Amino acid sequence: MYHLSRLVRAIGLAAIGGLAAGAAAAQPGAGHTLLGVDCAAPPLWHCPDRDCEAAVVTQEGPSVELKTRRPFFLDCPSDYKPGDKVNILLSLHGAGSYANWQRNYFPAMDFKDKYHLVIITPSSPTRIWSDADDEYLHNLVDLVVGAVGKANVDHFILAGHSQGGLTSNRIICV
Repeated sequence: MYHLSRLVRAIGLAAIGGLAAGAAAAQPGAGHTLLGVDCAAPPLWHCPDRDCEAAVVTQEGPSVELKTRRPFFLDCPSDYKPGDKVNILLSLHGAGSYANWQRNYFPAMDFKDKYHLVIITPSSPTRIWSDADDEYLHNLVDLVVGAVGKANVDHFILAGHSQGGLTSNRIICV
């Protein structure tokens, strides 16, 4: 279990993410990409207002956190360029759910351009968050903060639905 001070230190020590940002900036056409995600493309697996197919809802995300090899969704402003100021949102699903369900239930991706949001939506392989997931969650934050640059993060927002909210509380208050 981690204290808030550990989370803040982890954000500041994002060396691997910094290397990833340098690599992304060196890629042709990298002006609108972040960690390999094409920010200018529409969000993947975006559900219609109703009748979203189960195969879409259960998606865990196309991006992979390399230390744990676990998937996640990363959504970013369509006009993102390295050095832009952004607000990072870590959005956690509730018990028994999936990352893409969280993305569509709490559709921050629909507001990513307006609020300059970089949205991390991870998925627990057991569909229930536990302290065994904390390393993965910290790695995700380190990776994304390192990629955008700590000085370019205006706000860090931690949000969760139901058991994801309890997890948010656990990882900052214990």
